[in-house]
Amino acid sequence: MRDDDTVLNEQVRSASRAHPVEDSLSTDQRVLARVTDGIYRRPASALRELISNAYDADARRVTIRTERPDFGRISIDDDGNGMSSEALVRLLKHIGGSTKRTAMGETFNVTRKGDPNLSPGGRPLIGKIGIGLFSVAQLTQAFQIVTKVAGENHQTIAYVILRQYAESVTSDPEAKYEAGKFRIWRERAEDTQAHGTSITLTAIRPQTRESLQSKQKWLTLLARANDGGTPVELPEYHVGRIDPSNPDLLQQFVEDEPVRLPWKKGAEGYAAMEGMVQAVWKAYSEEGIQNPSVEKLFDEYLEMIWTLSLAPPIRYIGGHPFDLMGAENLRLYRIDPKGVTRLEFDNRTPVRQLAGLGNKIVERSDFEVQIDEVSLSRPIYFDRFLLSSATLQESLLFVASHRETFPGIDGRMSGGNLEFQAYVLISPKVVPTEHRGVKIRINDASGIPFDPTFLSFPIAETQRLPRITCEIFVTEGLDGALNIDRESFNFAHAHVRALTKWLHSALRKVIAEEKRVAASARRQRRSVETTRSVDEVREIVEEVRRQRLGPDLDDPPAVTFVSSGRSSSQPPGAYQYPRSVVAAAGANYQERENKAVAFVTAITQVLDAYGLLDDLAPEDRTLLLKSIKEISEKLG
Repeated sequence: MRDDDTVLNEQVRSASRAHPVEDSLSTDQRVLARVTDGIYRRPASALRELISNAYDADARRVTIRTERPDFGRISIDDDGNGMSSEALVRLLKHIGGSTKRTAMGETFNVTRKGDPNLSPGGRPLIGKIGIGLFSVAQLTQAFQIVTKVAGENHQTIAYVILRQYAESVTSDPEAKYEAGKFRIWRERAEDTQAHGTSITLTAIRPQTRESLQSKQKWLTLLARANDGGTPVELPEYHVGRIDPSNPDLLQQFVEDEPVRLPWKKGAEGYAAMEGMVQAVWKAYSEEGIQNPSVEKLFDEYLEMIWTLSLAPPIRYIGGHPFDLMGAENLRLYRIDPKGVTRLEFDNRTPVRQLAGLGNKIVERSDFEVQIDEVSLSRPIYFDRFLLSSATLQESLLFVASHRETFPGIDGRMSGGNLEFQAYVLISPKVVPTEHRGVKIRINDASGIPFDPTFLSFPIAETQRLPRITCEIFVTEGLDGALNIDRESFNFAHAHVRALTKWLHSALRKVIAEEKRVAASARRQRRSVETTRSVDEVREIVEEVRRQRLGPDLDDPPAVTFVSSGRSSSQPPGAYQYPRSVVAAAGANYQERENKAVAFVTAITQVLDAYGLLDDLAPEDRTLLLKSIKEISEKLG
């Protein structure tokens, strides 16, 4: 019997431009093997896929246990629908052949009757391809699955050993690639009504353990710290610190650097998550860190928790933005095709009703994910904001709804219709820095971090873009534009191009309105100060900042001087120095002290215009400005 290639080659020999041969593209098994072996870059990515699988199985709760700080075993348990033995065999024997979103899904109870895009319980499906389970190949060499369907008196168990993909020359290029081995069996269940799936990762890869223990991060930072050069910011919160004197002992931690978690001792559930958020906010408001970053504040385990909190369809820590009924220092707008419309809060009507958004996007209250003692929630507030030195101390919340039908374009080319809702929040300060940008959610889930470029926004708005957080909730379309790792997009796809065009148009409207409101606030502030004279130093500072930052610059940041042991009531964005920096004694001390205050204030505001103080710790800023002042005095 001749193979398909032989038949096709014979047909090609007699083909012509007028009578070409048509056939379908096919994929080599080695492609799938390479895909299942390592498309996910970090442990968080693999766990995210398992969480998504549980969500698609109608689970209400997922519990992940990591056995930190050893990380020798990781388990993922859910109370979803579970799988029949037939469904599990299908999954193991057909990697990449998911029955989700297919007619077969109903047969294996993974989709709703009559709608293959929904779970049996009616949830919009996240998964599609069927490789999510094998994302664990990055974490482990072997894992066990125990799964059960409600009403059955047996549970199905499979033990899977994964094979590491390796390029090799083979005499038979058509040979079937073997991704691994599995053993499968059934056991009688104690509870007939129990349901769900448990996945246990047993042979954790060394690189996975080292990553979760932040081994390389600690060794690199400690080596730099011991060099005595540029000050190094060690993670403030961590599950333990590697001992650099014996790095091979992965579980040996420095005795004088105990575990420091960002939540209070004994805190669990959402209280622990709240502790993580407050730790990041305090870094800015109390510790003087101008641009707190999760990557710098946390070790890799805690950073993983934060990353995962932004991925699945779960609740926001302070409520969904569309359910907000009002907040102090917050203006609400609806983005329209030709501009923006101001909406008024009445503390009774939610944003979704005020803006006519409806209930297509609702906060899920039926899905919870817990990692060790932390119950995940999206770490974004919409009713409380941090202050800064920006001219406008109000926050502006813009919401929108958009539908693109691509008239005149074949659905096979456009990918069908595209529909989404969105918010754009511009506030005095976005903390942490990882929340600057746009995040796109499909069916309320996203593995893609906030994009600080806003899909390559073409206008340089260095003063405003870092103060914007935006999320787009896609309810129809765009799924086909996701790359296979679900962490990036195919930017040539029609849906991505349409969404990018909408976003850039929306940002122009948002920025224009913020400039208008800020200019009004600036005029009001200056009208109050008309009785005050503006000295030459302030004029020089304003001119420098104007040349550096452009005509639409914010007012210079406030600079305060406090006595030892006392705190200032200035906003967190202000620069603060000890009174000793400008203190004077002897004759005419008051005049000299006033001059020192003006000098240090002016130099601070000029350095701020160039961003030279952002990454300095408060004590380093104090030393720098005191040294400049003393040099000036010596030369003066």
